[in-house]
Amino acid sequence: MAKNTARVEDAYTTAHVRALTLLEDLHQIVEDMPAPDADHPINWEHVGSLQHLSERLKELKDFVAPAGE
Repeated sequence: MAKNTARVEDAYTTAHVRALTLLEDLHQIVEDMPAPDADHPINWEHVGSLQHLSERLKELKDFVAPAGE
């Protein structure tokens, strides 16, 4: 039983670190997106991409923290 507990704890730790790393990567990618200016004119494709990203992030948030919990 102790061996299984150690394996599940190791797997959880690995998954937790991976999730945090992915969150940090996504945060950096969004932070690095260009602000609208003369060199980076923003178009509706950019808006749609960010809206799509926001919807997917909301789905993930709702999955890990359902409303009311």
